[in-house]
Amino acid sequence: MKNFSIMKFRTMTNVKDKDGNLLPDEQRFTKFGKWLRSSSLDELPELFNIINGDMSVIGPRPLPPTYNEYYKPEEMSRFNVRGGLVTPDSVDVDPIISWDKQFEYEADYGKTPTLKKDVKIIIGVLRILFKRTETNYGEYVRQPLNVERAKMNNRA
Repeated sequence: MKNFSIMKFRTMTNVKDKDGNLLPDEQRFTKFGKWLRSSSLDELPELFNIINGDMSVIGPRPLPPTYNEYYKPEEMSRFNVRGGLVTPDSVDVDPIISWDKQFEYEADYGKTPTLKKDVKIIIGVLRILFKRTETNYGEYVRQPLNVERAKMNNRA
């Protein structure tokens, strides 16, 4: 695991509630930020991360180091390869997937990255880019990994 600063266009404000907590993502998006996200152009600066050698074109999504303690042992193989701009879960037909499903794709890719998988992932991304103009994610908002898994650990 190599930490680095990921470059992205800013799509949200840092608006906080009266207690100093950031408001939910959907309340912090700017109008231009929503468009940037829906077009995936907010990811464009990550090309500099690829040029710097921090990232690969295809690979697991780089995530904040604060998540490190929340990975399950079977998910650690995601770190066998460099993080990527285009993620292995791009082959999934659902616009939003669970953390577990995302890490399943990423761990599998980390164990055995192949040209065949890369081609499937690129085709998946092209399908997403040409199929959607705006994705309707519905009411579902995926919680940050540390929040979701901390809740699960408190239930166990």
